[in-house]
Amino acid sequence: MKTILVIGASGFVGRHLAKSLLAEGCAVRCLARDPARVHDLATLGCEILKGDISNLDSLQQALASVQAIYVSIHTLSPQPNSAADQRFMAVEQNGLKNIITACQSNGVRRLIYVTSLGVTADASSEWLRERWQAEQFLLGSGLDVTILRPGMIVGVGGRGFDMLASRAKKSITIGLGGKQKMRTIAVNDLIYYLVGVLGDSHAYGQCYDVGSDDVLTNSQMVDAIAEILSRRPPIELQIPRSLLGLLAPAMERAGKLPKGATKGFVDSLQADMSGDPRPIRTLVPRTLLSFRQSAEKILKITSTTQGEI
Repeated sequence: MKTILVIGASGFVGRHLAKSLLAEGCAVRCLARDPARVHDLATLGCEILKGDISNLDSLQQALASVQAIYVSIHTLSPQPNSAADQRFMAVEQNGLKNIITACQSNGVRRLIYVTSLGVTADASSEWLRERWQAEQFLLGSGLDVTILRPGMIVGVGGRGFDMLASRAKKSITIGLGGKQKMRTIAVNDLIYYLVGVLGDSHAYGQCYDVGSDDVLTNSQMVDAIAEILSRRPPIELQIPRSLLGLLAPAMERAGKLPKGATKGFVDSLQADMSGDPRPIRTLVPRTLLSFRQSAEKILKITSTTQGEI
């Protein structure tokens, strides 16, 4: 039985991943700043260790007797114990250095990392550029690294999809992203890919864009969700990116976000995030759900269990 470490198990993708790995028969260990947030995973059989990527000692302990590690973290969210002037990618970059050090100390070679579509060396967004640098650091570490780049992940609990669903329920909504298009992927399809590349040596040293055939604007996704819910699509008021850029520092202070996080997000809205999903489809064949298929399935389940979204 392989022991797999999941970093980011308290998050949307990491939680789904941990459950899927358990179902595959793996022994799953999760590193969490607050073990109480992953209590449900503990009840399913996950081993929970308290720790953080900024703490090398906790990583050394977490990686003992592990065969592979998944890293799925989100640096645009508030980062506990970070300095007020610390840039938003600093926590992740320093954490990845600690992860590599701990992997090398414990003889762990297999590492799978989740980033985002649009990650390039010359991206308009600092967040995307620095994530490209993080990818290059991992690929140059000497470990057997695979990187998956999803776009809009469709699933309840995902910040992007939950925001779209919330907007679809309103009569008037504020739009972000304008005409930017993003490739979509159902969370279960993303998890299938993450698990599917685990033991495949052909995936070592590779970056894969992942997603369905749907490349949609936020407005198109909101309208589709509204139609599924039998609602009239909301009237959308678009905020110019230039204004969002001016408001970014205040939004960061109000949301207690890392420095530069909001501007990094705003800048990422300038270019389409479509990528090329064909290479991974050859490696890990799967019939993917369209945006509408995945949204219908999710919203039907949610409306049944909760009464509404």
